[in-house]
Amino acid sequence: MNIQYRFRGLNNPRQLRGLIERKLDHLTHLIPIGSAQVLLEHQHNVGPPFRASALLSVPGPGIHATAADHTLAAAWLKVVRSLRQQVERRALHQHLRLKGRGECRTMASQWGHAP
Repeated sequence: MNIQYRFRGLNNPRQLRGLIERKLDHLTHLIPIGSAQVLLEHQHNVGPPFRASALLSVPGPGIHATAADHTLAAAWLKVVRSLRQQVERRALHQHLRLKGRGECRTMASQWGHAP
C-alpha cells in the first residue's frame, strides 16, 4: 500500500506515520487498499483545532472520511472508525446483492426458468 502524507502545523510527523500505518493495516484485512492519502493538521485559531482526513483507493468507488476533534488522536480515530463503517457497509450490501441473486436463481429453477 502506498501512503501519501500531508502534515500541516504539526511537529514530529515520524511518530504520526507509525500510528497511521498501524490503523490502515487493520483496514487492509477487510478490503485491499491500493493507496491512501492522509492529511493531518493543527489549526490554531479554530475549534476543534485538529483535523484529520483520509482517501483510500480501493476496488470500486474510493472511500473517504474527515473528522475534527480537540486531540489529534481522537480526530484520527474518528476517521478510522468512519472508514471501517463504510467498508463494512459496502461488504454487507455486496453480500445482500449476491444473496439476492442466488435466491432468484433458486426460485427460477423451481419454476423451470433457470438462467
